[in-house]
Amino acid sequence: MPRKNDGEPFNQINSSELSQLIKDEQPRIIDVRELEEYETGHIRSSELIPLHQVEGWVAKNKIEQKVIFVCQMGVRSALACEISSAYGVDDNLLFNLEGGMNDWIINGFEIE
Repeated sequence: MPRKNDGEPFNQINSSELSQLIKDEQPRIIDVRELEEYETGHIRSSELIPLHQVEGWVAKNKIEQKVIFVCQMGVRSALACEISSAYGVDDNLLFNLEGGMNDWIINGFEIE
């Protein structure tokens, strides 16, 4: 089950939980890595919005569905969650993929 760590304005989700969530709900998956990283492999249906563009994207969009932020190891995506929360996005809609793409790949989930 996705969970919050004390003091974090977002939820943590692991690769297995995300795989199931994708089947059940089709959340919006935002990859915050750079284009070169994204092109080496990404989660199917993910959108590329590099971290330096997240603030502008959040400011321009009303977020009403679950958003899972993804990066290589889970650090930049956690920052994207914090930025989104600071812009007033409901914390219950924000998720950080723990371990990022490294964990996704290690656990054998498909990439494009």
